Amino acid sequence: RLEQAKRDRARFANLLERQAVTQRQYDEVEARFRVAQAAVAEAETMFGYATITAPFDGVVVRKAADVGDLASPGKPLLVLEDPSALQVKAHVSEALISRVRIGDRLSVGAGNLDHPVEAAVSEIAPAADPASRTFLVKLDLSDPAGLRSGQFVRVGVPVGTVTAPHVPLSAVVRRGQLEMVFVAEAGRAHMRLVKTGKVTGDQVEILAGLEGDERVVVDGAAALADNQPIVIE
Repeated sequence: RLEQAKRDRARFANLLERQAVTQRQYDEVEARFRVAQAAVAEAETMFGYATITAPFDGVVVRKAADVGDLASPGKPLLVLEDPSALQVKAHVSEALISRVRIGDRLSVGAGNLDHPVEAAVSEIAPAADPASRTFLVKLDLSDPAGLRSGQFVRVGVPVGTVTAPHVPLSAVVRRGQLEMVFVAEAGRAHMRLVKTGKVTGDQVEILAGLEGDERVVVDGAAALADNQPIVIE
């Protein structure tokens, strides 16, 4: 419609110069052109409303509207989440809440994680929940490391200082649900079941299973069997 009105306008402008049409006829064509031009501008504006731009890069986790629904101000259409900036919500008991402070970095574990990750305490509820007598604590995950929104996790609250041995990550062997290391003693590799804790760089904390003065096999541990002869180089 706009293109036709534009052509008509150009043709009547040429006719007006040759005095082949009256000024009134030209004005009528000009008016139709203005109307068509305004209609296109309105359509472009309405089309712009059909495009929704998220304020951040994320993943759609819930649709709150379907095709054909009437969109109204204040009504959510989609729920987005930024998978790189997840938050943990934990309920901490009255006995432990005094040990938690804003800014503390606590360990967060889950069934799908090989090792716990760290999260920083960003908010602590000022009052306990009257039903559970627990305090809501929010923690920010700087590196979700495979965690997903809605997943159940375990948050560790430190209750004291314990000195634990550390071994290289390559020394820990995982077979099924078991974690183990091989201790070098008298020319043989002896298997020790262990429980790992916090990972720092290429070292992992051993919470149980080692005394701390053992010599562990680092290279080729995954291929060893209990009581297998070894040569230490």
